[in-house]
Amino acid sequence: MPLVSDFVKRLYKMLEDPSVQHIVSWSPHGDTFVVKDMSEFTVTVLPKHFKHSNFASFVRQLNKYDFHKIKTTDDVLFGEQSWTFHHPNFNAHKLDKLMHIKRKPPVSRAPAPECTSTHASDLQSQLEYLSEAQAETSSQIRNLDLKWQDMRATMSDFQRNIAQQDQLMQALAQNFWHPGSHHASHHGMSCHSCIVDGFA
Repeated sequence: MPLVSDFVKRLYKMLEDPSVQHIVSWSPHGDTFVVKDMSEFTVTVLPKHFKHSNFASFVRQLNKYDFHKIKTTDDVLFGEQSWTFHHPNFNAHKLDKLMHIKRKPPVSRAPAPECTSTHASDLQSQLEYLSEAQAETSSQIRNLDLKWQDMRATMSDFQRNIAQQDQLMQALAQNFWHPGSHHASHHGMSCHSCIVDGFA
């Protein structure tokens, strides 16, 4: 692929990597690609294939090459958190079309509507990324809170059991070292009777 840009080469090579298919892959028809797990993609795949770990930067780069985030029926298959991207010349089965994917030239100030549309699309992608990242963080916080509550309940039960065992040990120790006075005096009287009877 000598005439294909470095970014597109990296993108295609990433999608052909069998070790990341559970994280990012071609769609069933090969005409789009899907990021199935955004968090894992950011931590694992981006550093390996693009030498950074910034998902928003990756999306901006896709926009510069005229890739677009789209909604498809495959979203149900891969989950609501998945991101599907499309470019008319980016296809798993049409390598000869990759050379037609070019970085968009800088937009001049003259055609204001086009510039505004491109900028709005970029902002929309970033907002969606931030929104999903916030939702994931909130979910993780809720899970941590539930685990903390469970841990507190477990500690409370443990402390209650320790207190009960401590009370039991104290009661046993008291009975062992300080037997009842009634039993002690009765035992003394019995011994005294035995002595008197012996001299009688």
